[in-house]
Amino acid sequence: MALRLNLHNPILIVEDQKENRELIARLAKGFGVDADIAPDGKIGCEMAEKKEYSLYLVDLEMPVMNGFDFINAIKEKKPDSLFIVISGNDVPEIIIKVMKLGIFDYLIKPIDRERLYQVLERISEFIRLKESERILVQENEERLKAQLNWILYKQSWLTDLEKNIDLSKSTLNNLKHSFFSGGGFGAIVSLVEMLQANAKKEETTYSFSSDIIELLFENSFYVKKGLNSLEKSLTILNKDFQNSFQKTNNIEIHNLLEKSRLRLENSNGRYCKKKKIQIPQIALPANEYNIQVDQDSLSRIFNELLINSLKYSPSNSTIYIYTSISGGYLNINVKNEFDPNSIPGIPKNKELLVKQPFYRLAGFVDENLEGEEYFTGLGLTIVDFVIKKHSGIFSIHNVIDHSIGEKPVEVVLATVCLPIND
Repeated sequence: MALRLNLHNPILIVEDQKENRELIARLAKGFGVDADIAPDGKIGCEMAEKKEYSLYLVDLEMPVMNGFDFINAIKEKKPDSLFIVISGNDVPEIIIKVMKLGIFDYLIKPIDRERLYQVLERISEFIRLKESERILVQENEERLKAQLNWILYKQSWLTDLEKNIDLSKSTLNNLKHSFFSGGGFGAIVSLVEMLQANAKKEETTYSFSSDIIELLFENSFYVKKGLNSLEKSLTILNKDFQNSFQKTNNIEIHNLLEKSRLRLENSNGRYCKKKKIQIPQIALPANEYNIQVDQDSLSRIFNELLINSLKYSPSNSTIYIYTSISGGYLNINVKNEFDPNSIPGIPKNKELLVKQPFYRLAGFVDENLEGEEYFTGLGLTIVDFVIKKHSGIFSIHNVIDHSIGEKPVEVVLATVCLPIND
């Protein structure tokens, strides 16, 4: 029986019965896993001080220091540690109490070889995925730092944010004026010209082709929708952010993100089912933090990132959302696969361009998703604008992901970094 494990460090077996701990150690070593042993929790803690362990297998009832106290002591110093409890106690209340400590699994004595094998295999896969995620986050942070340094270096022309936004406001106002003044979308003009060419006048009335009229009505709906999104785009560009920031904690941010995810999933449920796209629940962060944000704007731009990923995700894929904390920043990550036959993701030479107003990376895609708020071609521009107003960083680019399947996959990773208050 061979295991393909990711356990870079040995495991520690904390068990007061000699025959049990030696049996588990022999089984583990038979699976290719190095194992140390300790007769009680106190000695186990001393060993953990001197050495790093991938996993702790812990008995509950032990002299000197029992399993509960050992788990709490290790978690206090090493909160990310993994635990498997081994116990002869099968009382449901005790098992529930132990599981609330955040352990990986609970094994009933006597230890079954096959059961131990399965648990170690799951542990191995879990560690592999966590390591892949850590590498992904680290690579992303390095890219963000490099990008920030480049922005500072090019400060004279790239970070003149207000000037760029004033230009964008002027452009949008010109577009808006053009639409309302009758310049409109080309389709409307073409349809009206067709009506003029085919209209038949009968005394005081005209008769038109019903097909053309129906097309005109349909295009009128999309023009109105475009104008509404244009209004929303102008509203957020003109917003007074400094007077709208509120102190927000980690629970509030999590709830805000989770509501956006559910809203997108519910409003586009038919679309998600059709393409078989999943958006798993967002995990609650373990760290405590506070940030100053405009909650309404943050919710809107997070919604924009989710819709963007939903548009370009291929069938039978998953959109992952997770948060992390590093270097004094809260990082909100949205990760999705893409179909390279229709869109190249966000190549390195396009990372800055996709945030520019009205830049299009790909041809037409389905843009009639529920919840879209911003004018076509301005979504990522507004995300970048809002995050900069929060003194944060927005980045979107391709990365190589090792956590999705057996082979590395190129995915798009969008990351919003917001500064945490001291």
